[in-house]
Amino acid sequence: MAGQPEVRHDKITAPQRLPTFHVQALAMQKAQMKARGARVFDLQLGDSYPVGGDQGTDREWSYSYQLAPPGGQAATGP
Repeated sequence: MAGQPEVRHDKITAPQRLPTFHVQALAMQKAQMKARGARVFDLQLGDSYPVGGDQGTDREWSYSYQLAPPGGQAATGP
């Protein structure tokens, strides 16, 4: 539907010791790079799980975000 925000999903791998708010900041940077000038909003971290062999030194996080519709304002909520 025209004028509706586009929802995207992605994954990011980060060191296990990294605080959640840093992971969210890295995910926002990655989303902004992929958005090619569109405004990213409402980024939500999802589940994470250990990766990196037996050590499990990293975690892979899923996340979703919305892109503001072209020429429109992002929804700000109720």
